Amino acid sequence: MKVAARALSAFCLLASLWLTLACSPANHTNPTGQVNYNTPLRHVIVVVQENRTPDNLFGSDLFNPNGRRLPNAHLARQGSCHGMPITLAPWRLDACFDPDHAHMRPYPSWVNMYDGGKMDGACNVYVHTNGCQTIPPGVVPPNPQYTFVDNAPDIKTGFGVLEPYFQIAEQYGYANYMFQTNQGPSFPAHQFLFTGTSAPVSFNDPGDTQKFWEWFAAENLIVKTPKPNGCLALAGAYILEVAPDGTESDGYAPPGENPGYPCYDHPTLTDLLEQNQPQPISWRYYAQSYAGDLWNAPNAISHICVPSGEACTGPDWTTNGDVALTPGQVLTDISNCQLRQVNWVIPDGNWSDHSGAVGALGGPSWVAAIVNAIGNSWNASNHQCDYWGNNSNDPTAILITWDDWGGWYDDVSPATAIGIGYKNGNGSGQQYVYGFRVPLLVVSAYAKPTYTSNLNHDFGSILNFIEYVFGQNGKPLGEINPAYHYADFFVQDTAAPPNNYSLYDFFDFSQPRTFTSITGWKYPPSCFINPTSCFQSYPMDPDNDASEGDD
Repeated sequence: MKVAARALSAFCLLASLWLTLACSPANHTNPTGQVNYNTPLRHVIVVVQENRTPDNLFGSDLFNPNGRRLPNAHLARQGSCHGMPITLAPWRLDACFDPDHAHMRPYPSWVNMYDGGKMDGACNVYVHTNGCQTIPPGVVPPNPQYTFVDNAPDIKTGFGVLEPYFQIAEQYGYANYMFQTNQGPSFPAHQFLFTGTSAPVSFNDPGDTQKFWEWFAAENLIVKTPKPNGCLALAGAYILEVAPDGTESDGYAPPGENPGYPCYDHPTLTDLLEQNQPQPISWRYYAQSYAGDLWNAPNAISHICVPSGEACTGPDWTTNGDVALTPGQVLTDISNCQLRQVNWVIPDGNWSDHSGAVGALGGPSWVAAIVNAIGNSWNASNHQCDYWGNNSNDPTAILITWDDWGGWYDDVSPATAIGIGYKNGNGSGQQYVYGFRVPLLVVSAYAKPTYTSNLNHDFGSILNFIEYVFGQNGKPLGEINPAYHYADFFVQDTAAPPNNYSLYDFFDFSQPRTFTSITGWKYPPSCFINPTSCFQSYPMDPDNDASEGDD
């Protein structure tokens, strides 16, 4: 299906601007030294949480007038089911139920809720209740898709469960109009966040006679358990791909594999980082301790994973250690002054914010632990690295987003954005992008205080921001795939040079701010370094759990 098309004049202006800005790789010295970057920033951390919309995650802003407030946030108190009003109701963050968040199959959840742009079909989104059958309390409210997270203060602590999120949003940056770039669940969303596309093959691949570079992986893996993902998937596993005409099928077949097999080979942002001269830009992807996990985007890129049996064996995966199979290691790397320049941080199921299991309440504490580790890094060890940036020239930007809508109601149609966020060179791509709104929080010593952005952002904005941070002279590092543009190219919030990169509106680089620790967390940082000391047994990745049934 299609979302609103970009106005021709706006598209031509944007394309012209980007073509003008295209450049060869920039020169860099030591990442902590004095270099000619576009900004003072030296590190970027992309924290990816799971399955929430702004209305769902921050709806208590409207529900409790004496509770937390988000200045200027666009949030809805009431939804609609095909014209019938439904008032959003408070519910637990760790709800036992899980609204489906597929694009079209096996349930047409995204298509139903979008309802041609009216955003009134969330009542037709299927709700998985497996977790309610065995884990009390098993009550499912009426219209569970139209609930928001209850942030009422706890009697003992005085804080609501979302206190860290509200503090971050209040003190730093919050986006009213951040859209996931794809229209479905976690697998394609994580691909877009890592590579700028979920296309199964690169442009003009000599073995691809059907132009599958115009298709997109659109759903999660379909296979019987056990369920390794990406290039480690079992024989017979496949992911449905959406064609330019909007239909879904099992699509592209890598050599020797069945159609739809989820092992791809196309450029990623990490290729652009590694190709920088004279010194590559370092990166790390912190993910689950299972190489075949659905949320682990690099495992679906064959030149990073280089599959061999049940293991990924590529140099980025092993020798270089760019894929760290322990999420909590990011806290250790920060304290040991070993943070890479670009970092993706993927949670464990216990702190992902994914619905479906009572007791999984660690998300806000996890994000607070990362923010506090960066903010207090000057005193974290004898090394005295300063990733906040008050005492040295080594500051960090933390971009916190949620990978998809999770099946929850949201009142903003993606058709209200300025056209689409990502459009292939020949116009294909309109069948699959934008998706629904997800939250975005921006934290940095240079983030504007209490800032709410009303510009349109999407996952491509994050990739484009990284390209500009590590470019120079007002130009980006380059483009992930200049031959056939990905989401990093088609962003909407560009401005006139030298402010011409995504997410610029969140920043003021004239003077760094002192850090104030985030409080109100439920779990201390040690819980994320040693999870078994604090959390019950729970699927590392609920989307990869066969009992959920939403694959």
